[in-house]
Amino acid sequence: MLVHPPSGVSCRSRMHVRIVSNPISGAGDATRHAQRLTDQLMSRGHRVSQINSKPEAASAWLAPVLAGMDLVAVVGGDGTVRSVAMEIAEAGLPMVHVPQGNENLFARTLGMPRDVDGSVALIEHGERAEVDIAMVNGHAMLLMASIGADAAVVARVAAMREHHVSHLHYVRAGMKCFFNTPPRLTIRVDGELVVPGQRGWAVVSNSPHYGARINPAPMASMHDGLLDLTFFRASSGPEVLNWMVRCRFGQHRTAAGFVHRQVKDAVVIEYAEPAHWQLDGDPPPEAGPSPLTSTHAKQRLSIMQSDARSLPRL
Repeated sequence: MLVHPPSGVSCRSRMHVRIVSNPISGAGDATRHAQRLTDQLMSRGHRVSQINSKPEAASAWLAPVLAGMDLVAVVGGDGTVRSVAMEIAEAGLPMVHVPQGNENLFARTLGMPRDVDGSVALIEHGERAEVDIAMVNGHAMLLMASIGADAAVVARVAAMREHHVSHLHYVRAGMKCFFNTPPRLTIRVDGELVVPGQRGWAVVSNSPHYGARINPAPMASMHDGLLDLTFFRASSGPEVLNWMVRCRFGQHRTAAGFVHRQVKDAVVIEYAEPAHWQLDGDPPPEAGPSPLTSTHAKQRLSIMQSDARSLPRL
């Protein structure tokens, strides 16, 4: 839907903004949020084009409608951002995330506001910056990929999903998954063997933030051109849960059984037995083969970023 601004409205910098919204994010709030954002941008002299996200690959439905745009605003959760990031990066456009998911780790990491006024200010006055995109078995990854108990929870929630997912869905799934035996993993970082066939939980991080503020790699950065591999040796589900509690309170980095390596090129995780893995909080688009390989993408994603204190009040 193409919406033109009313005549006679002036703006310091007139832009054509493509709004991508996920209609099931935020129990339907994403659609209402997208409309409020459209109305505000129009009132300030911008042109706005709206489109709903689709389950198909974004190369089919988003890439063809990015020509002539100045910026893309994504209204939804972290999964929505991940699903469109590569097409936006390849188009060379900056992106703003208007968070409407459960965790909103992308917006949290980059300081993007949740309210419409803040999003408009960021669109108009934010400074352009770049963040890293990683590739995991051929799929874009912005935040993290992991294999183990948390990924089993993600898979279980996705299998039960019909509409909006709340934190309660994850609690219920976790109660059934965290007594599973962790997978046995062999992990190589830039060709070096760092985990020789041990059971546990592994996370490859691009962002320092993780769901429920369980941050396995608080040292990670989305701007440094590196990934961070963290491994937590554990032989049972309760041991994994204990690691997560340690992560929540920042007490894991000096504990026995913790492994951390920065990744310059690639991390390869091999697992002989069936295991779940997840990508930015979602199950993979299709069953992931072993090994699980994470590398940096050639593209980087442009975003609008600013210290919230420097943004004008609208």
